[in-house]
Amino acid sequence: MASMRDIKRRKVSIQSTQQITKAMKLVSTVKLQKAKTRAEQSKTYFDYMYKTVTSMLAKSGNINHPYLVAGESKKKAVIAITSNRGLAGGYNANVTKLITNSDIPKEDAYIYAIGRKGKDFLARRGYEIKTDYSDVINEPIYKDAAEISKEVLNQFAKGEIGEIYLAYTSFKNTVSHIPTLMKLLPVEMNEES
Repeated sequence: MASMRDIKRRKVSIQSTQQITKAMKLVSTVKLQKAKTRAEQSKTYFDYMYKTVTSMLAKSGNINHPYLVAGESKKKAVIAITSNRGLAGGYNANVTKLITNSDIPKEDAYIYAIGRKGKDFLARRGYEIKTDYSDVINEPIYKDAAEISKEVLNQFAKGEIGEIYLAYTSFKNTVSHIPTLMKLLPVEMNEES
């Protein structure tokens, strides 16, 4: 049987753990709110820009540009955005499942992995990891995005890749995230206004 001193020591230890847990919860709530705000702002901007560009292309007639025509290659680039760590609920699993269940055969897919979890999962399933950008996921900056896009666009221009896709989780709200596989190139023209 535990002595009174042991019981008091355990009680103090539990209270200390509760304080630390509460502080961690507050910090994570603030971080989540900031990330949510950034995600909502960038999504609105991206959706509007994408709609505008595709609408302009559809209305401007017969434009001859390499980004509007699929390349001869069967290879498809998939830029897969996942996290570097687990404990993210279905976040990583949804993106990887989306890729593996897509119409893109694994022998025709080049994976550009942003995030270690997706890279490891897809490599184990036999997908070719063309480039690993897992180090950029923690502190993403414009320079990193420009480097990734430059590499993929160069391969598209050379004809090594016929199509480019982006696999990511679209933020709906704090509980709901929608896995999305978006075709980036060749650009599909949108007839809407």
